[in-house]
Amino acid sequence: MVLHWATNCSPLMSIDFDTKPKITFSLPPLLAAYCRYVFKSPTKHNHIILRRRHDIGKLIWSHIQNGDFELNRPLIENPITFVLPNPGNDDWIRYRHLYIPRWVEQKYNDAIEYEFKWWVREKFRIGYEEGYDQKTIINAILTGLNERENIAKFDTIKKIDYRNRKTEEKKRFKKLCLAELERIA
Repeated sequence: MVLHWATNCSPLMSIDFDTKPKITFSLPPLLAAYCRYVFKSPTKHNHIILRRRHDIGKLIWSHIQNGDFELNRPLIENPITFVLPNPGNDDWIRYRHLYIPRWVEQKYNDAIEYEFKWWVREKFRIGYEEGYDQKTIINAILTGLNERENIAKFDTIKKIDYRNRKTEEKKRFKKLCLAELERIA
């Protein structure tokens, strides 16, 4: 299957995904949408082209294993395919069967979820500094993540901000209590 980077690209700039090494594992749809955003994957591609410059790319690349035989894995619930970058002399990866163990798949999910939540908290911090309200920030995040399909939900993003706000309120309360104790003493 040959796909073009964009609709206006020439056939010379196309990628033949059948000849590229790739790895498939389960990733929740929201995190897959985030990965598509991070790696700037075109909306028409079913694959995400992995870049090792990004921390997620480094993480995925670091735990890929290869073998001589294809492993029979059970049906993957939310499959997402990452096309691996060309490491130069890629014979060791191109002509072998690639896989990741189950525990590494869970590690990927946890790491990508952590980075996604950090990313959302940063968007809220920047948005509040600019004077935007919560609903405006959430809608902006949803617009950025939902280019491909309606994966991200309003309540999911709001919950991340709610938890962060509660933590900030507890910190402010502790500061107020310390200020009160200092006035008394």
